[in-house]
Amino acid sequence: MPFAWPLLALWAVSHFVRAIGLTLAFHRYFAHRAFQMNRGARFVWAFLGTAAMQKGPLWWAGHHVNHHTYADRDGDPHSPAVSGVYYAHIGWFLNDARYDRIEATNPVIRDFATAPEIAWLDRWYVVPPLLLALAMYLLGGLPWLVWGFCVPTVTLAHATFAINTVNHMFGSRRFVTPDDSRNNAVTAFFAAGEGWHNNHHRYQRAARNGFYWWEFDPTWYVIRAMEAIGLAWDVQPVPARIYAEARLQSRAETRRAIIGRARNPRLGHRPVEPVPEHHRVRETARHRAVPDRG
Repeated sequence: MPFAWPLLALWAVSHFVRAIGLTLAFHRYFAHRAFQMNRGARFVWAFLGTAAMQKGPLWWAGHHVNHHTYADRDGDPHSPAVSGVYYAHIGWFLNDARYDRIEATNPVIRDFATAPEIAWLDRWYVVPPLLLALAMYLLGGLPWLVWGFCVPTVTLAHATFAINTVNHMFGSRRFVTPDDSRNNAVTAFFAAGEGWHNNHHRYQRAARNGFYWWEFDPTWYVIRAMEAIGLAWDVQPVPARIYAEARLQSRAETRRAIIGRARNPRLGHRPVEPVPEHHRVRETARHRAVPDRG
C-alpha cells in the first residue's frame, strides 16, 4: 500500500485521541480519581479508550490499581522483574486466564460497576473498536482501515504496554520509590504523557504525570482545558511537599556527584544514596471517589 502524508496524519489522530481516552478516563479518572467529570464526558472518553482494543475500562483500571498495590512484587500483573519482559509486556494481556476478571473488592469495581453505561462498555468492549474499524473502511476503504485503525491500534498497544516494561527498566528516577519505576521521555510522547512513570508512582493522585512544564503530557493539557470550560473539577494538583522532595533529591545527587569526582576523578559518577527517610512524607490512606455531578 503506497505511503501518503495524509495517512500518517490519520494514524496520529487515531493513535493519540484513543491514547488520551485510555490515559484520561481509564487511568487518571477510573484508577486514580485524579479529577471529576460528568457522566456524559466520562462516557465519551471511556468509549474512545475502549476503542483502543485494550479491553474494558473496569478491567483495565482494576488491574492498574493492583499494579500499584504490588508494584514489582508478587501480585503485580505485569512486572518485568517478577515475570520477565515478554510476559509483563503483552503475555499477561493475551494469554493468562488468571487476569480475566477483577475481584469484587477492587475499588474500581466498588465505585464504578454500578454505572450501567460503564458496565456495558466493560462487558461489550469489542463494540467500540469494531465500530471504529467499520467507520474507517466506509470513509476511506482499505487505506483508511489500515492507517486509521490497524496500524495505530498496534502502536498504541505497544506504547501502553511499554509503560509496564520499558518504564520499569530504562530511564531516570527523580524520586526514591519502593519499585523500579522510571521517567522516560520517549514513552511519554507515544503514550500521551504516561511515560513520567516515576513521578506517577511517587504521587499517584495527581492529574498530571509530567510534574514540570517541560515534561510533555497532553493528557494533562486536555484535563486543564476541560476544567477551564467546566467539564472537569476537583482536579488534583501535585502537592508542594512532592516538589520539595524532588528538589532535595536533586541537590543530594549533585552533592554526591561532586564529592565523588573530587575524591577520585577516575571513579566518575558514583551511585546516589536515597533521600533519608525522615525527609520523605508518606502518602496517606487510600482515597475515596467523589460522587459525580449527574
